[in-house]
Amino acid sequence: MMYEVKLNVFEGPLDLLLYLIRKNEVDIYDIPISEITEQYVEYINLMEMLDLDIAGEFLVMAATLLQMKSAAMLPAGTTAESEELMMTREELVRQLLEYRKFKNAAVVLSQKEESRRNLYSRSFAEPGFQDFDLKEFKLDATLFDLLSAFRTVLKAMPEDQLDGLREETVTVQQKIGEILFRFKSRKRVEFTSLFSAACSRLEIIVTFLAILELVRTRHIIARQSSLFSRIWLYKKEPRT
Repeated sequence: MMYEVKLNVFEGPLDLLLYLIRKNEVDIYDIPISEITEQYVEYINLMEMLDLDIAGEFLVMAATLLQMKSAAMLPAGTTAESEELMMTREELVRQLLEYRKFKNAAVVLSQKEESRRNLYSRSFAEPGFQDFDLKEFKLDATLFDLLSAFRTVLKAMPEDQLDGLREETVTVQQKIGEILFRFKSRKRVEFTSLFSAACSRLEIIVTFLAILELVRTRHIIARQSSLFSRIWLYKKEPRT
């Protein structure tokens, strides 16, 4: 890939696991390892296909899940090895519970901060962003929400377009300019609409990398009205 997006400000491997657990609506105490592992690896492969600068912890977690999946497929036994793997599963659940508690506490603190800010200001919007219906679309979309939406776009594209890679000169910087231009006539842009004119897999990938870079640099924010709902993008406006 010709462009690398640094993900140091995005989520980590436990965030991806919690995301998949919520999306599949499963009990954190009874994780379907086989199903979750397949989806986890699919997201890892997607990030690697995009040539994203992912942390090594993602690969360590993937290896752990694959080991647990392999163990779950073996006949039930009481060997030292199976007991050791069971401890690994219990440790994973413990880590997820602790991390979820930490994340929930962070959300509560953020809400208290927002509430205190509103004592002095009627504006809901983050400084520099349009406040058009941000109250309705108040959930920040995570990296994994964006990846999931990108996956849907990629799967919806006809196979002949996906396979027909031709020489193109489109760059991430060009796509960034095109995306920002879309905001000149509107206050928000729906995520999937940015891919409607894409003619190849390469153009889809470059468009998505441009979106990631704009989100990372806080030039735009990605919002949802509820978990796993449509993603809307809002552009940061210069302060007056």
